[in-house]
Amino acid sequence: MEIESHQFFHALSDATRLRCLALLHSQGEVCVCELTRTLGQSQPKISRHLGLLRDLGLVETRRAGVWVHYRIAPNLPAWAVSVLDIALPVFSASPQGQLDLQVWFNKPESCVPDNSMESNQKTLNRGYAMEPVYNVLFLCTGNSARSIMAEVLLNHWGEGRFHAYSAGSHPRDEVHPRTLELLKRLGFAIDGLRSKSWDEFAKPDAPSMDFVFTVCDKAKNETCPVWPGQPMTAHWGIDDPVEVEGTEIEQMQAFREAFRVLENRIKIFSHLQLSQLDKMRIQKEIDRIGTEMPAAE
Repeated sequence: MEIESHQFFHALSDATRLRCLALLHSQGEVCVCELTRTLGQSQPKISRHLGLLRDLGLVETRRAGVWVHYRIAPNLPAWAVSVLDIALPVFSASPQGQLDLQVWFNKPESCVPDNSMESNQKTLNRGYAMEPVYNVLFLCTGNSARSIMAEVLLNHWGEGRFHAYSAGSHPRDEVHPRTLELLKRLGFAIDGLRSKSWDEFAKPDAPSMDFVFTVCDKAKNETCPVWPGQPMTAHWGIDDPVEVEGTEIEQMQAFREAFRVLENRIKIFSHLQLSQLDKMRIQKEIDRIGTEMPAAE
């Protein structure tokens, strides 16, 4: 599998994935349980990051009983290995080195390359020029469940290509406790999540949106503010898990189902080569994503 430079640098723009690669690069083959213990993060979260690195061809796996061992892919291009040789010692040296390196991967245009990194920096800049960062706003009525999940999921699966936000037409006072519980169980960070009005994103100083998606039928039928930047829009309606009655297990199952559908749709969206499509084709694709119900996994 040929590794594209922009995929490689997008993968390394996340601190957890970079730390995983640092350990694999320095220690060889490492069990997923050891990575979980060393990095101090949940096993589902580490597994998701490793799965993406595997899909990109950066790492490979070997199963030993119930455990899965990971190692750097032996066919990694020479230029990618040279970047790891240069960057990972810097990352591991100190907290400031970690911060500097994350800035280098996430905002290459602000960096002044030194002689040792010059050729790799040019590759990095070319990769990011191919795929700009898109701002995406998810809307529902209460901004306590579906739109919050969508925000978290796209920021995760978008791999640095998207900056996701969420809001509601009539926001609740807080994010629904089951939303937070589910996200936390699945290893997602929940700090900073809040229920907020969509009016925040209609102000002159608000981020300019490239896409706005409604995820509930009520929000779809309401009169939205005029969004700065004239974003593309689509409706990705999903049943509201907050309205489900029954036992705690049945209620949580509703939240899990909403999460599953959103995650499948967002995975499809995040893999679109948007910079290579015209607006008519993009509109067709985002409409299709909202009308096709993803199959059960």
